[in-house]
Amino acid sequence: MRLYEKGVIMSINGIWELKKIALRNLARHKVKTLLTCAAIMVSVAVYIFINSWLGGMAIESRRNIVNYEIGAAKLQTKLYFEKKDEMPSYENFTDWKVYRAALNREGYVSAPRYTFAGTLFSASGSAPIMFYAVEPSAEEEVLRYVPYVDFGRYVQNGNFEIALGTIAAEKLKVGIPTRPYRLELEDLIASAAQNRADEDFIRSLYDVAPSAGGFLAMEEKITEGNERMILKRNVPQTGLDRYWELIIASGRNEVRINAVIDIKAVPEMIRGDKWEGELMSALRVEDRPLVEAAYEYADFGAYLLIEEDEGQLALVLDAMIRAGYSGAVRHVNQLLDAVVVGVINSPDPLPNGNTAYIPLDVLQDEAGMMLEGAVTELIIREKNVPDARLPGKSESSAAITAALERGLAAQGLPLPEELAVHTWMEYMEDYLGYEALQNGAPQVVAIMLLFLSFLGISNTILLAILERTREIGMMRALGMTDKQMIITYMLEAGFLGFFGSVLGIILGCIINYPMVKYGMDISAIADVMGGSSLGFRTTSNFRSVWNVEVIIGSGIAATLLSSFMAIFPTRRAVKMPITNSLRFE
Repeated sequence: MRLYEKGVIMSINGIWELKKIALRNLARHKVKTLLTCAAIMVSVAVYIFINSWLGGMAIESRRNIVNYEIGAAKLQTKLYFEKKDEMPSYENFTDWKVYRAALNREGYVSAPRYTFAGTLFSASGSAPIMFYAVEPSAEEEVLRYVPYVDFGRYVQNGNFEIALGTIAAEKLKVGIPTRPYRLELEDLIASAAQNRADEDFIRSLYDVAPSAGGFLAMEEKITEGNERMILKRNVPQTGLDRYWELIIASGRNEVRINAVIDIKAVPEMIRGDKWEGELMSALRVEDRPLVEAAYEYADFGAYLLIEEDEGQLALVLDAMIRAGYSGAVRHVNQLLDAVVVGVINSPDPLPNGNTAYIPLDVLQDEAGMMLEGAVTELIIREKNVPDARLPGKSESSAAITAALERGLAAQGLPLPEELAVHTWMEYMEDYLGYEALQNGAPQVVAIMLLFLSFLGISNTILLAILERTREIGMMRALGMTDKQMIITYMLEAGFLGFFGSVLGIILGCIINYPMVKYGMDISAIADVMGGSSLGFRTTSNFRSVWNVEVIIGSGIAATLLSSFMAIFPTRRAVKMPITNSLRFE
């Protein structure tokens, strides 16, 4: 069989011969071959490592959101979900115990919460705080942050006490300071120590903090005699408990909550300008007759409430709330005194931030926030589900809603129309979009690195063609077609990509193995960066993940792209007349 026969479709044997030529060319230029393969190897290995690292961060973040923040889903009013960014605490419901029992019957655990925002004041300052009023035992059953109390304990029913995130505790200077300045520590000793023994005991718990260096160093002015101190890591629990009791006795942990209670009610009177400008223009067309029938215009330019039927008033109120009419919500300021009994430092940044947990039962009457049994949400999770498993079909909105309806039906009750179940992904849409950007940016860099390697292949093939111009001319003179020449150099570049990607996959798996097996603890980095989670929802240990599709796909892509990168320089070479090729120097 002739190898360079024109006009005949190339046989398998012909391609085999071209492959031999391509491999001989690679063997003749060992240095260029090794350098190009090394570039591809590094690019593929880096891409595999970055993809696995980001994949591990994303999965760990999602697990933390479910396990430490909101569970698999929430039961809330539909209007609350629509306005969730505003946290409309007036959108609440009271029969949560009935719904909790129904869910428990169908294999789900749930925990009630009343969520509100406020300001927390201490003797040293103030901070905006997100408050969660919780049922402690139910909270611990559904979420996993409760055991992560660094100092003190978690809240208990019946007391005005809060568990505070570690970042908020540092801002407000409550609890045990972990990195105080020396003068701050001396002030604390002066207020907390009851005798000389207590003073010596507290000083013995600290060392001078080592000076930070490298790219994580934080700029701070340190004067002589006011060095940064750090709490020793090997302090026994008995020592921490004794220190905590001294701090509690000193009053350092006493705080005041300033919150606003939102109460929705049909207004007794609406001014004429607000009636036309704010209310009627915002109401749905079908709701306007309902509201108009409930009021009567008075001679002094206002509308007075005349409706007395409770059912109709409830419909009027719902119509006003849907329209976003501010006059249907009254804001009542409330001040509450409490004591910080614990500081939370979990693997998830949310409970560690400007977050506080307070017992739900103490907020029910006028001494609290006049909740009268109301909660804003039930957080839900399937019973006995492994923490490592992300919610699946059994924890979807449809599955939980169906289970809740079955559980209520067993009690002869329907599910109210105003309530709805929404999954964690619906609540975290903004974060998931941000996560995609976080994942995309480093991968783009890795892909650019891979692309530069392919440009190197194209350059290598171009130089090889220039060096072998006379040889190419001789082969074409002997009958080798332009198509066969292009295929030969495509095979040569393809082999470069193949060998480089195989080595890259091996190297990528080797450097990725420790991250998959043992993971990486970023808690020290998070501490230096003030509790920052590096854009993800994790501040502790995480592991990379094996992504077989990416590992295999990167090898295939590198081989194919390498091969195609040879087309353009080869086509340029075969356009040169054979006579010019033979005379090329």
